[in-house]
Formats: sequence, structure tokens, C-alpha cells
Amino acid sequence: MSPEHGSIAGSRTCAFGKQARVRKRREFLQIQNAGRRVATRHFLVVYARSGDGPPRLGITVTKKIGNAVVRNRVKRAVRETFRSHGDTLPRGTSVVVIARNGAGPLGTNASAAEIVPALHAIGRSVEAGPRGSTEAGPAQ
Repeated sequence: MSPEHGSIAGSRTCAFGKQARVRKRREFLQIQNAGRRVATRHFLVVYARSGDGPPRLGITVTKKIGNAVVRNRVKRAVRETFRSHGDTLPRGTSVVVIARNGAGPLGTNASAAEIVPALHAIGRSVEAGPRGSTEAGPAQ
């Protein structure tokens, strides 16, 4: 297959590599315990500074949200949103997105509509320094 017909080689350009992911349980817990929070209606976005690498994303979707198909759809939507808008975050920012009840039926666009303002708020807060306020997240 040629790249324009959806071969694996053609789709690797937008790969979500290991450097862009929060992968270990202890990293998730560290971000969740020490991080700051921005709440939306269907997602809780927790972030913390961690080194100087590229912005990283971790996603948590529990079985309360739905079956495996629904959970994977939510994760794909969150990853795509992060891929498109993660450049608004400064280097060294780690983000964990936790899906809340009602996130299952949301599509990619609806998920992005909630997560993008949160990412922009995080970017502004991190750039403002340690006294930046994110307590009042996007309107619900």
C-alpha cells in the first residue's frame, strides 16, 4: 500500500510516542497528588511540571464510563485533542486527563471543546509561574 492509502508507514508521522506519554502508575499518582486541577463538565485535567522534556499526557478512563469500546473511543478523542493542541503547553508539563461520568457518548469534537480551554488555561498558568491561578477552570 502506498502512504496515501493508509499504510502503517504513512500513519507514523502523527505517532503518539513514549516521550509524549505518562506510562507508569507512580508517575500518574505523583501528578495526581502534587498537581493542580482544572475541571470541566466531563473531564478532570490534572497537571504538574516534571523536568524539561516535551509535554506528556496520561489518560484514565474507568469502567464506570462504559465498556472497552467506549473507553477506547474516549481515550482516542483525548489523545487526538492533545496531539492537536499540546503545543500550547510549555516543555516539562505532564497532564493526566480523568474521564468523568457522561464522557462516554461525547465525540471527538465535543471532547476537544471541553479539553482545549483547559489546556490553554494550563499553558497560561504554567507560564505565569507558581502563583498562577487555575482554581476557576473553564465554565461548566
